[in-house]
Amino acid sequence: MRPILLFLFSFLAFSSNVELNAQCIVKQTGDPNFDMEKFRAFQQNRATQRNNKIINVAITIHIVETVVGAANIEIPTLYNELDAINRFFRPAGFQFFFCGTPRFIQGKGIYTYNEAENEIHNFEFVPNTINIYYLDEIGDQQLSQFAGGISTFPWDDELNTRFIIMQKAASNGSGGILAHEIGHFFGLWHTHTPFNGREFVNGTNCSTAGDLVCDTPADPNLGATGTNGCTYESNFVDANGDAYSPDPSNIMSYAPSRCLRRFSPGQNDRMNFYYETTDLSEIIQDCDFYPDYAITSASNQMDITSGQTLELTYNFDNQGINEDQEIEIFWKLAQEGEVELTIQKDTLKLAAGSGNITETFRIEFPISKGTGAYTLTAVLDPDSKILERDKRNNFHAIDLTVNNDQFEDVVLFPNPVQNRLKVFVRDRSKGGEIRLQISDYLGRLYTNEKKFKNDDEFFAELDVDFLPQGLYILNVYYVRDEISTSFLFLKE
Repeated sequence: MRPILLFLFSFLAFSSNVELNAQCIVKQTGDPNFDMEKFRAFQQNRATQRNNKIINVAITIHIVETVVGAANIEIPTLYNELDAINRFFRPAGFQFFFCGTPRFIQGKGIYTYNEAENEIHNFEFVPNTINIYYLDEIGDQQLSQFAGGISTFPWDDELNTRFIIMQKAASNGSGGILAHEIGHFFGLWHTHTPFNGREFVNGTNCSTAGDLVCDTPADPNLGATGTNGCTYESNFVDANGDAYSPDPSNIMSYAPSRCLRRFSPGQNDRMNFYYETTDLSEIIQDCDFYPDYAITSASNQMDITSGQTLELTYNFDNQGINEDQEIEIFWKLAQEGEVELTIQKDTLKLAAGSGNITETFRIEFPISKGTGAYTLTAVLDPDSKILERDKRNNFHAIDLTVNNDQFEDVVLFPNPVQNRLKVFVRDRSKGGEIRLQISDYLGRLYTNEKKFKNDDEFFAELDVDFLPQGLYILNVYYVRDEISTSFLFLKE
């Protein structure tokens, strides 16, 4: 069992934005090899260097699914988290990157840290990277349903035995909770930690008590005292009777997650000290051995009608592919307030090596989607089956504006038709149940489908592939109004 477990708790109820504001349950032992004099010498040396050196640090993301395809966390959200933590860590000289795209693991919904180690990490970890496992829930602790993440310190065992677990709901793109856990991974305590004794407000014991960082003000524990938004307004005092004045913006505090945005210079020094004096420096700084795919297009905006077939041309760039590859491409349609739909799937064939190809696809915009604004996104490798360097270049979005004003109140197309007849009805005065009836000139009925019209526009698609060639009648019957309108069409 790990000697040190740092728990970051987050109240998830009543808000889609995860907040840090709770107790911390900690099993703590100090760094047995910490040398304060060596650290002070390191700080002085670092202060005189004043360089802009950036250290790249590899992260491996693992997402645990209880059901295949039910990850419950979006890939773009993870990249938003990555961008956020890189803003926080840039002053420290660290920039993180995903070593290959996120991996998906089949597992259960809830794990303790020890279970995650024995059942997942020991089999799935990628050496010399920070392995982060996203779980549905973290268990086996008090208030476990509120645990946002758990990490250990750099003096715990060896690099490849250490890892971080995160609750999926604790990642909303803001990066505060993830940055907090990585802070622990790089040797930072909570700003309110009492393990070394309570830090005095006047700072006289700052190098031996609290978080051992003198430029972080003494903190009474913002998870217990609370804040008014991102402002501390409580009246707690330390053992000397001095009023606390903590920093709710500090990432290692227990302020609400939306407030967390900075490490102090002293915390940056401490993280760099542990990076240079422990096996953290063994974390690899690039993962260019993975291939990479990218999709681009000159099409970014289109005006269309419902049911229109779009001809879309895309450029595909592939780098470092060792063998011929087939990669899936899905087209997903989204409208504000509605669930995203996959409207078409295809497979792209790419040759080994690196290169660029251009392909044109015919995409049918659903006839069921009426006038309005939509986003059509082409997604390479939508299920993340292929490990690659970066997932962000696997998407291309086109803004679509659907305008059906050119249609008459009722229209059939195409006419003549071969297999599928599309029907458009706009008449706002008629609604409710509609019956679409197809018959021949002798009155023989072939189709009688019931539909429901509850919007300004109504679309339907009828299978007429089974009809022999010839002339037919489509009758549109409005049941509520007892009105019929008939149209001729030719089946080829």
